[in-house]
Amino acid sequence: MADNGLQNDLYREVSPKKRQPGPLPKMIVMLVLAGVVGFYLFSGSEPARIVSMPEGVAPAVTTTSPAPSVIRPASESKPVAAAPAANAAIQARQNPGDSARALIAEFRAKKGPTDLKQIMTSADEFSAKGMQADAYLLYFFAARRGESLAAQVLAKMHDPAYYSTQNSVLDQPDLVQAYKWYRQAARGGQASAQNELNSFRAQVEQLAAGGDTEAKQLLLQWQ
Repeated sequence: MADNGLQNDLYREVSPKKRQPGPLPKMIVMLVLAGVVGFYLFSGSEPARIVSMPEGVAPAVTTTSPAPSVIRPASESKPVAAAPAANAAIQARQNPGDSARALIAEFRAKKGPTDLKQIMTSADEFSAKGMQADAYLLYFFAARRGESLAAQVLAKMHDPAYYSTQNSVLDQPDLVQAYKWYRQAARGGQASAQNELNSFRAQVEQLAAGGDTEAKQLLLQWQ
């Protein structure tokens, strides 16, 4: 039998020897790791995150043009004109009765007797335009100065038989005021005013019979 020690020595000689890694690969790995660590330490930013997308689905790409600059050069800036409707609304913005008050101020500023016919003409024009507040002020102004026709017009504005929201600025008719102006118009010489006063009396009596408190009080004061 062969010597076992000899066989072992032959096996060690014939079998290939494993090569030990040299120091150079280790140095390369250490340099790479040091570079990566240094990059994260001194860059101050987190590594980019990779977002996995489903296969076959592409992310939507939106192409938008840049928003125009709000600030424009002085040469390109243009004044914006107000809308015609807005201008008309501003010009028409006034309180009811302002036109009549302006005319009354002019009449009062003039010396001499007041031109009642001109006042009545202006009042009729305001009434035709639907400016009932202005018309009422002028009729009242003329009636206080003795115009019997103006008093008759005021009486109808207050009379329930003629009352309408289109020809009166009142919320509701007023029996006392109607009686007052009818009587003044009749006393001022308006022939039709007396007939209207008589018809108004019959109307008030009918209302009083129905239980109207205002009508009852007016009949007690009727002269």
